[in-house]
Amino acid sequence: MQTLRMNTENLPEFLEALKDWGKLWAPVEREKKVFSLEPIDDVSKARPDALTTIVPFKKLLLKPRFTMMEGPPGGTVKDSRDNDAGPQVFFGAHACDIHSLKILDLLYLSDFVDPYYARNREQLTVVGYGCWPDEQCFCDSMDTSSADDGFDLFLSPLEGRYLVAINTSRGDDIVRATPHLFEEDSPEDAQDYLAYLKRRKEAFTLKMDVDDLPYILELKKDDPVWDELGKKCLCCGSCSMVCPTCSCFNVIDELHEDGIARRVRVWDACLFRDYAVVAGGHNFRKDRADRVKHRYYHKQEAFVRKFGMPSCVGCGRCIEYCPTGINVVEVFQHVRGEL
Repeated sequence: MQTLRMNTENLPEFLEALKDWGKLWAPVEREKKVFSLEPIDDVSKARPDALTTIVPFKKLLLKPRFTMMEGPPGGTVKDSRDNDAGPQVFFGAHACDIHSLKILDLLYLSDFVDPYYARNREQLTVVGYGCWPDEQCFCDSMDTSSADDGFDLFLSPLEGRYLVAINTSRGDDIVRATPHLFEEDSPEDAQDYLAYLKRRKEAFTLKMDVDDLPYILELKKDDPVWDELGKKCLCCGSCSMVCPTCSCFNVIDELHEDGIARRVRVWDACLFRDYAVVAGGHNFRKDRADRVKHRYYHKQEAFVRKFGMPSCVGCGRCIEYCPTGINVVEVFQHVRGEL
């Protein structure tokens, strides 16, 4: 991995140059401290220093709703390219976002490749940006507060400049296309970067103990905390929609007034009441407590068993946007008997 330096005043020109590599997506401040990930043409709108965006980058790869195939009933059915986005650039990816992307790659590109995801993933350029933790962020506890790979370029902000890490050939091509924006880094940059890392680590206020958590969950399947959560949770699915690694979807066949039948794929959530309904009307998880427990166990136990890591990256979105104030860190403190 090569590291260069870029002065902060060069950022607008750098962002303009990124447009040559695809549709440019960046955090935009919609209202005070409320950020949305949006395609931008005016680079002055980009807020790389943003807190987490409401909906994460997964919408760049799989739209919340898209047509998979379509055709007249009884006629020729053709594949739809409704989800194909073409080349895209995700600017401002936090380290936890990058870890989330690696988790989605495991899910969608491992044993059975999802073609809809794969086509967009191949054309996605990822430019990371060093973030600062807020009161909902616990990525340091999940070991996702820094990223060594999974990106093309990564900008770490220092006083008056950025350290730019080049991780892929595409990242190197971007730098080579605008060589006047960069210069060699110095020993002073390295010293300031280490000081920045120290200050950043000390800034984390929310921590979660993950030691032996999958084993503890195995022992706590009948813990009363799940019934208490079932009473509090609305099962609205907000946490799943804003989670960067939640990947549940449903497939629906629709017949429209134009006489065209369409097979549509939509985001889904295991918290929804009808998620586990099967033929015959049986619901494997009709109780809210069972659905809530399932989500937590999938994140911190089942995924660990399958892939050797949890599927939670500690971004804190589920804490921020839960309408009833459920805090994932407090949930596991209850499971451990600490609250």
